[in-house]
Amino acid sequence: MAVIELKNVKKVYGKGDAEVEALKGINFQASKGEVVLIMGPSGAGKSTFLTIAGSLQKPTSGQVLVDGKDISDFSSKQRDSLRLNKIGFILQAYNLVPFLSVQEQFVLVDKVKKQNNLSKADLEKLLKDLGITNLVKKYPDELSGGQQQRAAIARALYANPDVLLADEPTASLDTENVEEVGKLFKKLAKERNKAILLVTHDPRLEKYADHIYEMMDGRMTQKK
Repeated sequence: MAVIELKNVKKVYGKGDAEVEALKGINFQASKGEVVLIMGPSGAGKSTFLTIAGSLQKPTSGQVLVDGKDISDFSSKQRDSLRLNKIGFILQAYNLVPFLSVQEQFVLVDKVKKQNNLSKADLEKLLKDLGITNLVKKYPDELSGGQQQRAAIARALYANPDVLLADEPTASLDTENVEEVGKLFKKLAKERNKAILLVTHDPRLEKYADHIYEMMDGRMTQKK
């Protein structure tokens, strides 16, 4: 069963002459254990898709299902809980707290979400898989772009979400790092049974995807 699904989702901004239809009847699904790419140029609707899939905003019409439950009409409190427990984010700016070391980023998660985070042993394995065990005492500004990306992935996965949403995860990475991150997402999806959704316009990630959707002018078509 799909862990996340969008059914005929539309999103309209503004009214009257200023009305813009950002999403035009989107149908999409992803299951655990899969890497899914959502590709398309700037302005295609990818960011709107991401924020609706991640429950950061509501669709104008249509359904968003997580674990078979329609979350479209969830209250603000219910959506906060969903993002805390079910959906993880890796944003373009990595979103690491600048004045906290890598280790302290996880302590912060523990303060906000007190249950069902990774065990100490699981976190150590994850840091080893990501190749950042020796960086836990470093601060974000002491890390390279690739290292910051890995730390952000670790922090998102520490909360143990079913769905991981990444916004342009390879935007600032060279080809060697893109290959590493692509392999990593594939490995994490399979070994940790996560649905990983990558919003990107980077074709270098295509070979790591189980499914590819293309967005253009607010419409979505499945390519793979």
